[in-house]
Amino acid sequence: MEGTAFSIEEASFDASLLPEGSRTPGSEAFHRAVTDYFQKSYASMGGQLSVVFAAGRIEVAWEPAPPEAPAMASIGPLLQQRRFEEARPLLETLLQLQPEHPEALYNLGVLASEEGRLEEARLLLRRAVVANAPDAHAQANAQVALALAAMRLGDKAEARQALEVAIEVEPGNSFALRSLGSLLVIAGAYAAAVERFRQALKAAPDDLIATFNLAQALLELDPDEHRDEADRLLLQVIEAQPYGELAERAKDLRSSIARRDLRADQPDGLRQDAVIYCLQALQLFEGMDQQRFLAVLSEVGAVGQGGLQINEPGTSRSLKTLPGSWSDLALACLIHVGMKRLMP
Repeated sequence: MEGTAFSIEEASFDASLLPEGSRTPGSEAFHRAVTDYFQKSYASMGGQLSVVFAAGRIEVAWEPAPPEAPAMASIGPLLQQRRFEEARPLLETLLQLQPEHPEALYNLGVLASEEGRLEEARLLLRRAVVANAPDAHAQANAQVALALAAMRLGDKAEARQALEVAIEVEPGNSFALRSLGSLLVIAGAYAAAVERFRQALKAAPDDLIATFNLAQALLELDPDEHRDEADRLLLQVIEAQPYGELAERAKDLRSSIARRDLRADQPDGLRQDAVIYCLQALQLFEGMDQQRFLAVLSEVGAVGQGGLQINEPGTSRSLKTLPGSWSDLALACLIHVGMKRLMP
């Protein structure tokens, strides 16, 4: 059995792991504390450990004694804290001692996938699927990780097969359901994707990504039939998470629904009331200086982010930057014309 060795800079070592008074790299107290830390980390593995300090680096080497399985208890916290440089050699050592260790195979496979070593990841995760067979949840997670690695390699067939097996093994695995739904969207199978996203939300009702994906798939499937449900789902995403990339995507998709509504129910694809509001908006903005124009557009845009019911004629809102009351359709037209003026 081969040993393992690795090197890290003293300055990059997480000093919070050491007692106070021994956290200054290069000091004798630091060297003693680091040596003690690695001795404790490798204690369960037996063998012979060497910790040497040279040129500002920590050189760690371990040689095995008669094989004894190390505990994942000392590795799990490192993975949770994303201290992968420290976790990897321990996982590799564990895999040397137990070549089909399910957790070592899975975690090394996930690390390889995240770092772009995709073929290595796929091989490790295929083994992890087999090694985790006795545990349905662990096997499903391994199948999902394998699917992601396969997707990154462009192998949609293996990705789909892995996700379907994951769902068969653990029907309530929301991440597997959501991932398969996304894969089906890519394939253009929108009805099947909608079904998977609904199942994912049944398993995890607060999953905002699945909520957004369901709305998107519904609009692709039939924007007329599913318009209202999709709009409610998107508003749910925005209300739960008003800021960030997902919220912006939801707002953009709601805007596309509003633009489509503006063209609804008219033979020539245009609503005459919307045309009138747009002409009024053009006249209004022509008489404004740039500072006031931006103030109006900013306020109207902020109102629009909360959702506009442009098919409800009774809506009426007041603005700080403009006199009178405004219907939601009129506000939508102000936004449309204003954005065209701002970005022709």
